[in-house]
Amino acid sequence: MGLLDRILLTVYTVALMAFSAVSLVVALGYRSPFAAFQVALRGQARWLTGGVSLLVLVASLRLLYSAFARPRAHVVHETELGEVRVSREAVANLMQRVAKQVRGIRDVRPDVAIGPDGIDARLRLWVSPDVNIPALAAQVQDELRRAVREVVGVELSVLSLRVENIGTDVRRGRLE
Repeated sequence: MGLLDRILLTVYTVALMAFSAVSLVVALGYRSPFAAFQVALRGQARWLTGGVSLLVLVASLRLLYSAFARPRAHVVHETELGEVRVSREAVANLMQRVAKQVRGIRDVRPDVAIGPDGIDARLRLWVSPDVNIPALAAQVQDELRRAVREVVGVELSVLSLRVENIGTDVRRGRLE
């Protein structure tokens, strides 16, 4: 859910709560909100009432559309023989495999979305305690951008990393 949808959902929820509260008060017998609404529809506030109603209607339509719209689940390449589709899951698996090969990464959980400008990726990382996180992040970003460009053929438009946890023990190789 994007930022616009979150804002619309907030506006819509507040408007619905206000409408529900006024409806409840009127249903309980208090007629002042109902009388105030009738006055608002008669005077200059009619335009304000219409504007708020239009805003709630637009928010409702947008949220209904986003609830049933199917997000793009793949990257499409047109070739002379036809089209090639690469799924979000395939891109996520590639990113997970590439990131886990970087020294100091213990676990990776990618979240990949296909946007109009390319691939939007957010990775949650669990790292070893003996690494420099800014240097590790730069290395991971470089490796991921290169791998996605070479394998999938599309640029990453957004690549954000979030370090979820720093391990408590340093993993060392077995000595025999």
